[in-house]
Amino acid sequence: MKLKSLAHAAQQHLQSACAVPVRRSHVHELIAAAFGYGSWAAFKADSFLADAGVGTQPLQGGGITGRALQLGYPSEVAATLSGQLFSFVQGQGLCALRCDVLLSMLKELAVANSPQRSASADGEFDDDDSWLDLEDEAPRILERPVDGGISASAMLLDELAATNFDPQLHYLLAQVLRCPKPNPYLHEESLKGRVLTVIERRWVEQYLRDVPRYLAYEHHLRSAAVGGVREAAAAYAEAFDRPDFFELAQRQTGEVDPMRMAALARTSEERKPWLRKAAEQGSDEAMAWLASEGDLWAMEGLARDGDESELRELARRLAADDDGLRAWALQYFALSHGTDLSRDDYHAYHSEGVASGQLYDDDVGGPLFVDGEDAVNLPEIDDTTQRHARRLAKAFAKGGSLFDVAAAP
Repeated sequence: MKLKSLAHAAQQHLQSACAVPVRRSHVHELIAAAFGYGSWAAFKADSFLADAGVGTQPLQGGGITGRALQLGYPSEVAATLSGQLFSFVQGQGLCALRCDVLLSMLKELAVANSPQRSASADGEFDDDDSWLDLEDEAPRILERPVDGGISASAMLLDELAATNFDPQLHYLLAQVLRCPKPNPYLHEESLKGRVLTVIERRWVEQYLRDVPRYLAYEHHLRSAAVGGVREAAAAYAEAFDRPDFFELAQRQTGEVDPMRMAALARTSEERKPWLRKAAEQGSDEAMAWLASEGDLWAMEGLARDGDESELRELARRLAADDDGLRAWALQYFALSHGTDLSRDDYHAYHSEGVASGQLYDDDVGGPLFVDGEDAVNLPEIDDTTQRHARRLAKAFAKGGSLFDVAAAP
């Protein structure tokens, strides 16, 4: 229920129970008094009104009666108003959630949820429709961040959406409320007159609970993005398929997940700097992705770290370009680690059974397959270039680049 609807319902209830006219503004003042505040303005400056039991319960005492007297109601009417208003507030499950408590809660929840990626490999929720398989005894609720009960209060979500927060606070709220888009299929079917099973009704109930949360998640993530939180702009682009928000994240400053930006990039030119940044931060996935696109820096890094496949591929590429100096530098580097690039590297493996994929053992026997790589066809070079190649190999082993002009003869 929204605050406006709540105030109207409370006004009607009090006027009926007390047989006196009650102004709508007085309803707000009496609700504030129920939580120990001297005025509605003081309440709004300090707390949010919530339902579903989220926050502090109302106080039972003379606060409402005293406020009713201040508002000009006779003593006997004030006493009745107090009892009726308190009962109404309790019946609606109204609570007061202080702003500082909410902020502390959000920070704790954001930290608690940060290691969890209840998402698929691309960073978002899996949208498959397996939930429509209603053979299960109960619906499978998609995993999502813990929200401390915030999403249970439709009134609180509505109040938060109407508040102009700092962008970082909007982002905290979005992180806590993050959830997949609810599927309206069964709800729409019920509106068409379809008779639902018990399990299908549970899905509809879950859908109706999830919609306010999803709308709140979208609102706060968008507000954070527009407000300048770069990570929020990238997350919004990813979650809602909005390339314009990726462009916004490109223009903004601040922290952002480079792998998320790389996944959102539409061209190799856009993607490469983000992959490079992620790789420099230690991402093996980014390094492998760069190498697969032929990036020499990444191929060098993987080769130096012992990836024999990349070592051979880089040497093969250099040899094809007739760059004998660098191709032989890689050969000398490989030889120092017990590998000869000029020889084929093929091995037999078990293709079946418990040893499948392992090097073939004649004692075990059975079907096999052969896999490996061809030798690198190294170009001929003179003795002087050979010496330069050895020197370059040593520099490469110490972290230098094969393409460092200073290392070349």
